[in-house]
Amino acid sequence: MPPPLLLLLLLLLGGAAAAAEPPAAPSSSPPPHKNATLSEILPRYGLPPGLFPASVTAFSLAANGSLAVDLGGPCYAHYEYLTYFEPRVTGVLRYGSLTGLSGVKVRRFLVWFDVVRVKVDLPPPPRYVYLDIGWITRKLPADEFESPHECEDSKKCRLSSALATVAAWFQGMEKGFGLVTVLHET
Repeated sequence: MPPPLLLLLLLLLGGAAAAAEPPAAPSSSPPPHKNATLSEILPRYGLPPGLFPASVTAFSLAANGSLAVDLGGPCYAHYEYLTYFEPRVTGVLRYGSLTGLSGVKVRRFLVWFDVVRVKVDLPPPPRYVYLDIGWITRKLPADEFESPHECEDSKKCRLSSALATVAAWFQGMEKGFGLVTVLHET
């Protein structure tokens, strides 16, 4: 066999042998969130630790950022707004935001709104947390999210929220009546 053909044959056989070797074993080092709580993970993504209530029982975070959070059951927590967390909340965790959110609602007056995205001011530490509820964005102080809030009894939360709504309505009516009275006096 001529030397160039012999060399080519050796190269082909060597390449085939290398391709037949089993792949290297995957690294046995744990993912960065192994044994960490969700409130410890969130600051690594520039988010405050108290975005989720204290009743988190488990969570999973995939390499692509998909986040699934399991709570001990439905949860009502008070931030600036009464917030409802379904037993399972999902979304995509990115640095400075949680998008594609499902399972979180906030109550404003008598209406519940789905929270679809949470984002913060960057760079950390954030001064504000922004809740996107459809086409509306609410800006809240980040201090409200410094630690996980406890879940509250749903009946108590709904009653206190309803009473606060009625009180706000009466305050608005009182101001409106005051304006009407002033207009009629002049």
